[in-house]
Amino acid sequence: MVTLTELERYCHTLLNSSAISDYAPNGVQVRGREEIHTVVTGVSACLALFEEAIALNADLVLVHHGMFWEKDPRIIEGSLKKRLQKLLQQDLTLMAFHLPLDAHPSLGNNAQILQRLQLTPGKPFALYRGTHLSAIGECAQGLSIEAMSAQVQELFGGQPLLLPYGPTTIHHVAVCSGAAPELIREAKQKGADLFLTGEASEYVTHFAAEEEIHFIAAGHHRTEKFGVQALGEALAKQFALQHHFVDIANPI
Repeated sequence: MVTLTELERYCHTLLNSSAISDYAPNGVQVRGREEIHTVVTGVSACLALFEEAIALNADLVLVHHGMFWEKDPRIIEGSLKKRLQKLLQQDLTLMAFHLPLDAHPSLGNNAQILQRLQLTPGKPFALYRGTHLSAIGECAQGLSIEAMSAQVQELFGGQPLLLPYGPTTIHHVAVCSGAAPELIREAKQKGADLFLTGEASEYVTHFAAEEEIHFIAAGHHRTEKFGVQALGEALAKQFALQHHFVDIANPI
């Protein structure tokens, strides 16, 4: 058992959240019971995840995408009201870490993707408000786009969008989880042969073709599952907690 206060302090220190400018509050978003025995992790705060957490007797729900964002309205109604009611009725804590969980050099979404694709982190990549969220992955032996696409398919599942316009052999892979298609420009500028992210935009097709760079969109949700799992496992080990990752399917 650990107290919520101690756990939150530990997470802020571990993820260096105070050093990263974000557009969502990091840390506790809804404060519930103080004693934490069981943690449920998931990608996004939603009713389905909360219900699964309640069924697992969780004290804390830890997510990458929380419930509050800079541009959201300040009226509590609709789905926000339903989610808050569920949490408050159960005295269940919601904690979220957004960009700090993308950027962490070992637990982060991007670091986890690079590791699972057996790519060595190289040049810093994905600069946002003064912080690099990721790196260019190095593949010394080189891979064909067919081999790399197969690895991506195996890792993420689903049906990744592939735009195969880059060089025959891939040595440099720029990675940024979630929705970051605009970073294809930075990827090309920094010498990447392939840019891997979660979502695509219409203009990416023409840019990739004209600039001769491969592009893969493997899904926003799918590319952001690993960080919160890694954080949950780290907390379970550090504080002897029960940890369950719950994957609420999302095709986007």
